[in-house]
Amino acid sequence: MTHDLPEPPETVRIEGPGGRRIAYCSYGDPAAAPVIVLHGTPGSRYEGLPLQRAATDAGVHLIFPDRPGYGETDPVPGSGFHRWNDDFLTLLDHLGRERASLVAISGGGGYALSAARAHPDRVTKLILAAAAVPGAPKEAYARRIPIVTLLSHIVRWAPPVGGAMLAGTGVFKRLRSRDSDLSAWPRADRLVMSTPEFRALSELDTTEGRRQGMDAALTDLSGYARSLPDALASISVPTVFIHGEADGNVPVEVARWAHARISGAELRIVPEGGHLFLVEDPGILLRELV
Repeated sequence: MTHDLPEPPETVRIEGPGGRRIAYCSYGDPAAAPVIVLHGTPGSRYEGLPLQRAATDAGVHLIFPDRPGYGETDPVPGSGFHRWNDDFLTLLDHLGRERASLVAISGGGGYALSAARAHPDRVTKLILAAAAVPGAPKEAYARRIPIVTLLSHIVRWAPPVGGAMLAGTGVFKRLRSRDSDLSAWPRADRLVMSTPEFRALSELDTTEGRRQGMDAALTDLSGYARSLPDALASISVPTVFIHGEADGNVPVEVARWAHARISGAELRIVPEGGHLFLVEDPGILLRELV
């Protein structure tokens, strides 16, 4: 990873359903067919910055929208993952595309699955990269990093405390700044997280992601604890899971469990890969899109 930080691209703002504002950034080759990528939790349209140079080199066009309640995209009432479905259609229409590939990173997984289930005729391919999946059983999270497990419990029972943990405010600001916090993460993630470039880009992304507060992130995390009966079995679009073998945030067992429930889905395991394998090697994703 280089220490030359990429400049954030121009933010595009469009009108969504009910006059809501939807914001997105574009990365890579604008002449290529657009691919819509959903950021993680918390996150924003700036999550595409680490992929910008590689996407350009690969001739891939990535569209990163702010999900509802993040960055500059207006929230949508309610708590279900279906809240992004209309934004997906709005983006496709705005881009002049009948269909597009849809990628979800980490906490964007539930939203991409919902859109693919509701509008299979408009999804060319669904790629779930280190993605969280609603309804995964407790045993699939057995190897999760303890602090992430604690956060998932706190979000359900004490949302204000969970919001402070996610935002890194109050006492959590001091804890977040300690290098020892990285010790629980897999080696691949520690190497990425310890670089000045990643720290700077991550701060830019998460700061923008919490522009409207932490409600959207808390809604995300609480949603993954709910079961969605038959939600995976009804996915009919070509689906690929890409997951790090050593992921301590969303363990690979989550991907294995979900992959087995979608007919014809493919599973790509990244040996020794952590939760941030796309930052370390964007080509793992881009090769699926070329």
